[in-house]
Amino acid sequence: MRRLVAVAAVTMCIAWCGQGIGRAQAAAPERTFGDTVGLNVKFSQGEPQGDLPLLKELGVRWVRDHIGWREVEPEPGRYVEFPQAFRDRLKFYQENGIGICFILGYENAKAYPDTPEKPFNSIDPEAFGRYAVEAAKQLKAAGVRFVLEVWNEPHNFTIKKKVGGEWNAKLPSPWVDHYVKMVAEAVKQVKAFDPQVRLLDDDDMWIIHYWFLEKGLPPQLDGFAFHPYSGASSGPEMAAVGQETNWAKPFTMTDADRSLQSAVRRLREQAVAKMGKVPAFWATEWGWNVNDKAPFTLLTPDGKMNPDAVAAYVPRAFITAAAAGVETVLWFSSYDNGDGPMGLMANGGKQRKAFGAFKTMTQELGAFTLVRHVIGGDHRTSGVQAYQFRGPAGDKLVLWDIDGTAVFVVNAKDLRRDAVRIVDVQGQSVPLQSAKDGRIFLSLSQAPIYVTGLPADLSLEAAPPDVATTPVYLFP
Repeated sequence: MRRLVAVAAVTMCIAWCGQGIGRAQAAAPERTFGDTVGLNVKFSQGEPQGDLPLLKELGVRWVRDHIGWREVEPEPGRYVEFPQAFRDRLKFYQENGIGICFILGYENAKAYPDTPEKPFNSIDPEAFGRYAVEAAKQLKAAGVRFVLEVWNEPHNFTIKKKVGGEWNAKLPSPWVDHYVKMVAEAVKQVKAFDPQVRLLDDDDMWIIHYWFLEKGLPPQLDGFAFHPYSGASSGPEMAAVGQETNWAKPFTMTDADRSLQSAVRRLREQAVAKMGKVPAFWATEWGWNVNDKAPFTLLTPDGKMNPDAVAAYVPRAFITAAAAGVETVLWFSSYDNGDGPMGLMANGGKQRKAFGAFKTMTQELGAFTLVRHVIGGDHRTSGVQAYQFRGPAGDKLVLWDIDGTAVFVVNAKDLRRDAVRIVDVQGQSVPLQSAKDGRIFLSLSQAPIYVTGLPADLSLEAAPPDVATTPVYLFP
């Protein structure tokens, strides 16, 4: 039998008031949690286009997809229609209310070959800006919601290798200068075409955005795309960097707890200082490989990720990001292809448990709005976490224990047992359990549970070992 993890605070009170989630939720209460949910699709990399209807089943509101620059502009100044397969996808996205985060990339050596006189001709900023405008024109004509993402991980793909500089963008790094010029040209030219089109810059390392800001991102840029991969050495609540990360100096990118929420807040503050505005934050890639090593000691005694562990991380990642004010998260990914076992589906279409966790999350929370961080605001990377959501049918709690398992007795004056509903991470109903004294109890693990029907005036009391006879564990 698995042990119960000691909980420091014996009683945790929940009253539907108090600490709010932040300006992102307060400023736009009409945005639901479902509006934050996105997915990296692999239709251009081998995923069958017949999988498109699964996006509706999953409750996806945004996809990340693209057509390469060389396909759109095979000769200098001659633009062609998006391929038919992509136009078919755009039609599906438009008809089903799915927006597209369109990656602008990659180099176009076909139309703009490099020469000794122009060694970076294939990534020329002005030509790239014209391609960005053409992409915007075709997407707009398709009637689909879209944002433009300027490249994908420029320090990994082409630009840093071609132009030179440090991988972490520490100045002087010529590739940073070049990329910022590409961003500036894309923003200038696209905004001249239509000022309402939104553009994001991109990189996957927190530190690199700090150096982009030092070089002068255009103030008309709408937001930052980042990839908060933290490896499996930490859960979604923790960032990949800490206060003492050497290669991040001289910047301090997180609070002492190394929380994702503090990393987003600090980068937001830096953007305000440098750009004079609050940019939108999009996590355009985030996921885990089922073969990664992980601290899921209770679920994976061998110290490695497994399908259960990745499934548990799905809602934790989306909820933690939403609490930090991240506008959209695009999970990586729908399908494995050549990126290893990171897909909701393996090559061939077999659905992993992460697929079920993703679907359950959108079914349970899609129509709800995140209200506040009920438990865990003072210990964001450890222990029990609980978030309150509000929807048409009332309030819902989502709870998990980062460190292991815990059992809580529910104290409430007006508790109606027949109104309480508990669903696990795979959408299965969890039987309501009674303690010896007749009160109900909640069994928490590293995998979230969704709880509806609890009254507003309640507290969760850490159960003594002799209270619960047979605790319900979500992953037996």
